[in-house]
Amino acid sequence: MNSPTLRKQTHIWRSSASEKSPPISAERWLRGLFSAILTLSDMPARCPVTPESDELGVPVRHLIYGKRSASFRIIFDIQDQAAEGPRVRVLRIWRGARDAVAAQDVETEH
Repeated sequence: MNSPTLRKQTHIWRSSASEKSPPISAERWLRGLFSAILTLSDMPARCPVTPESDELGVPVRHLIYGKRSASFRIIFDIQDQAAEGPRVRVLRIWRGARDAVAAQDVETEH
């Protein structure tokens, strides 16, 4: 998984979550998010290709984490031909209520 993306998203999330949620709830939510991401190591192709894939030019997929207005889309791709073998690369964690993901919102190179 793409560690810089996860570190950046975690930092942003922790900054905003500390203002809105009790620390215990925030930590539980974050652990749940990471657990959901870890499930991608087994059968990541079970997740659907995103509607934005055509615009992005690559087949990116998403896993929905959370419920209703608190849902987040874990945007990722599957790199079958990576040097170290097949891997899942998390490109972005996107709040479900936001607009569609655009090419400038994800880094698909590397």
